[in-house]
Amino acid sequence: MLFLHLMPALLVILIGFVLQQWPPKRVNWFYGFRTHYSMRDEENWHEGNRFYARFILGIGFVSLFISLICYYTLPFFASLLVPLGFMLLFFMGSIVLTNEHLKRKYGDW
Repeated sequence: MLFLHLMPALLVILIGFVLQQWPPKRVNWFYGFRTHYSMRDEENWHEGNRFYARFILGIGFVSLFISLICYYTLPFFASLLVPLGFMLLFFMGSIVLTNEHLKRKYGDW
C-alpha cells in the first residue's frame, strides 16, 4: 500500500529528471514547459524548461515527504487525497512562478 501512496510523487520526480537530463532542443507543442511566454523565443524556451525541471524535481521530493507523513498519520482515503491536493497546488504555483522568473529575467511581453 505504501507504493500506491508514493507512486504519484515518484512519477513527478521521474518527469523532472527526464526534463532536466533531456530538455527539448527547440520550441514545440509536445514536450517541455509550454506557455505563450516560454514559447516566445528560443532563449525563453531553454531558460523556462531549465527552471521548471528543477522546480518539478523539488515538487516531487516535497510531495514524497508529504505522502510519507500522510501515510503514517491519516486514514487511507485522506492519505491519498491530501498529497495529491498539495501536488496540484504546487503545480499551479510552479507555472506562475516559472513565468514570473522568465518575466524578471527577460522583461515583460
